[in-house]
Amino acid sequence: MTMQIFTQDQVRAFRTARFSERAHAAQSGLPTVAVRVKFVSGAYNAFYLRNECVFACFANDDDTSLIGTYYQNALIDFQE
Repeated sequence: MTMQIFTQDQVRAFRTARFSERAHAAQSGLPTVAVRVKFVSGAYNAFYLRNECVFACFANDDDTSLIGTYYQNALIDFQE
């Protein structure tokens, strides 16, 4: 799987994304619908040996519904 390279403007503009099949296989109970995402930072992913964007993922439109923070490779179908 090739990771998409995003610009700083793109990552800050993303509002929703879905969890990938790989993320669902690694963690049960993740939503199958699009979730709200907010760019947090860039971080080194030691498993894949590369730098990736990290996103906070929320179930609803409020900040109290935090599901967790996930590396970019756990998410697909980013939308603005």
